Amino acid sequence: MSARGRRLTIFLPVLVTLTLGVLVGLLVVVQAQRQNAQVVEADDVATQYLADVSTFRSEVGREVRGVRQADPGDLRRVLRKAVADPPELGDAPAYGTERSEVWQEAVATQQALLQPYRRLDRTLRRADVALAYIETARKVLGMRASDYVGTGVLSDSAAVRARLIPAFSRARAELDSVRVPQGQQRLAATVRGAVQYVIDQATALADSVEANRGFSFTYAEQFQTAIDAVDDYATVVNGNVAEAINAVTDPG
Repeated sequence: MSARGRRLTIFLPVLVTLTLGVLVGLLVVVQAQRQNAQVVEADDVATQYLADVSTFRSEVGREVRGVRQADPGDLRRVLRKAVADPPELGDAPAYGTERSEVWQEAVATQQALLQPYRRLDRTLRRADVALAYIETARKVLGMRASDYVGTGVLSDSAAVRARLIPAFSRARAELDSVRVPQGQQRLAATVRGAVQYVIDQATALADSVEANRGFSFTYAEQFQTAIDAVDDYATVVNGNVAEAINAVTDPG
C-alpha cells in the first residue's frame, strides 16, 4: 500500500468522527434554540394573559364603582354580569411553561383572580338579608305608644286594647316574617323582646284601668338598647360591604 493510501486510511475515520461531532453539536444547538423558543412562547402567552387580567380588573372596578351606593341586590347583579367572562390563560409548550417565571405568575394570578369578586358576592348576599332585617327593625323601633293612645291619664282601656296592643302585635308579626341574618339570633331576640315588652305592659295597663288600679310604664330603656344593637350591626354590615367593594375597586 502506498503512503498516500495509508494516509487516506487514517484520515477517513478522523473525518467521520469530526463530521459526527459537528452533527451532534448542531443538533444540540437546534434543540437549545427550540427549547428557548418554547420558553419565549410561554412568556408571551403569560404576558398577554396578565395584560388581559389588568384590563379585566379595571373594567370590573369601574362597573362596581358606578353602583357602589346601590342596593346590595342590584350591586350583586352588576357584579355577576361584570365577571361573567374572565380572561383565560392560553396554551403553551410544556417545556416552556415549566421554566417560565412569567407563566408561573400567570398561573398564580389565574387561581386567585375571582376570589375577591366571590368574596364581594357573598358579602352582598349577606348584606341584602341584613339590611332587609335592619330596615324592618328600625321601622318597628320607631313606633311610639303615644301615637295610639295619646298622652296623659287614661280613663278607659278601649284605645289600649283596640289600637295600641294590635299595632305592636302586628309589628311583632312583621319582625317574625323577616329573615334573621345568620348569627344574629341574639339581636333578633333583643328587638323582638322590646316589642313584646310593650305588648305585655300595655296588657297590664288595660287590666289595671279596667280594675280601677293605677299603673304606668315606660319602654324607653328596652327600645334604646334594641336601637343601639341594630345600629351597631348596621355599622358592621356597611363596613364589611365597603371593605369588600374596595378590594375590587382599589386593589392597591
